[in-house]
Amino acid sequence: MLAGQFENAWRESDRIAARGTPDPHRFWDGCPFTGKRVMIRCLHGFGDAIQFARYAPMVRRDAARVMVQTHGELINVMGGISGVDDVITWSDEGSAPWDQQIELMELPRAFRTTLDTIPNVVPYLHLTPEQKVRSRIEDPPNGKVRIGLQWGSGAWNPERSISLADLRPLLHVPEFEYFSFQRGEPRAELANFESPYPIHDVSGESPDLIEAAADLLNIDLLITVDTMLAHLAGALAIPVWVLLPWEADWRWMLHRRDSPWYPTMTLFRQPAPGEWHSAVLEAAAALPTVLSR
Repeated sequence: MLAGQFENAWRESDRIAARGTPDPHRFWDGCPFTGKRVMIRCLHGFGDAIQFARYAPMVRRDAARVMVQTHGELINVMGGISGVDDVITWSDEGSAPWDQQIELMELPRAFRTTLDTIPNVVPYLHLTPEQKVRSRIEDPPNGKVRIGLQWGSGAWNPERSISLADLRPLLHVPEFEYFSFQRGEPRAELANFESPYPIHDVSGESPDLIEAAADLLNIDLLITVDTMLAHLAGALAIPVWVLLPWEADWRWMLHRRDSPWYPTMTLFRQPAPGEWHSAVLEAAAALPTVLSR
């Protein structure tokens, strides 16, 4: 998968399944979805759920009904995916009877996805008018280009995170207005951070991520480390620059500046382990292209 050899990955998965190797996350029985009530289960992270929810419309083309079981924070987000009839969380198991189940990250294999057939039409996530007005970013008073920032990823993989201070090369453009989407402990770095231009904190701590989605619709560019917000922006077709560590996740593959999963995404990679400064400088050098759009 890291090398982009999806076809080989599916053949390997088929051999593993044929051996009957136990896998608690393998729910799909390998049969077509035709006429079935299909339960898509999201057992991985928020970013994984958002990235692979794009397959729901493909399931719905054959299935009689498509239900998604996901994290409580994503219920409203998943409701904005075409082809999804019902969204439930773990406590609602009995409320949505199903005939066939599949874990979300099995969907690329189910459809034998290749690099050329990735369903990458964006946006595939849509907000209602009522959800859009939940944005915490007001109409622009000065016409500046709006830049969103996030520097801390999940605590389970600290190699993906940088400090707010590492982003200084990006914070010198007077034509920009900066907004912090950072949540959790790294958000505290804003308190004593000195910047030539203010960084507006709009992150909040609401457990419902629909506010973050509404905020993304009101910015021009998101610059973030590899975290859920990158997927949310990509699914909404918001321009997003992602700062990647040297050993990046398989989904970003090798040496690419673009992502076949998200047409509005640009990748900035560490040139060596731990070398964030070069990646940030490369992004800073590209900032004039934002002004020329």
